[in-house]
Amino acid sequence: MSRNTLFSALRNQPPRYRAATPRRLGLLWLLGRRACRRAALRATLFGGWVWFAAGSLIGFEAFEILFGTFALAPELLPLVILGLALTWGVRRQLRRASVRVRRQLRRASVRVRAYRRRDHP
Repeated sequence: MSRNTLFSALRNQPPRYRAATPRRLGLLWLLGRRACRRAALRATLFGGWVWFAAGSLIGFEAFEILFGTFALAPELLPLVILGLALTWGVRRQLRRASVRVRRQLRRASVRVRAYRRRDHP
């Protein structure tokens, strides 16, 4: 119990409360501030910007090597484009297969739970 409600009877004054709207605005402000701090913390830890920076450095080096190779041997360009297309297609199929397997496992676990919930003689 807060001090305002505990001793208001002794002073013969009504308890002082903040209005609902400023209180809600204050809570929203605190929630927003906490969300921003958490996002900044996650972005600066090992998962976020560090990996992005390392990937961009490696990517720039790879582009330099790739374009240098194409300047020296332009006949390799169709092979590289074909390789990129095949890599994209294989990754897409693997992603679809993993989603399909996860979906089937989820359905199987739901069936098992439903079977266990029933009374069996």
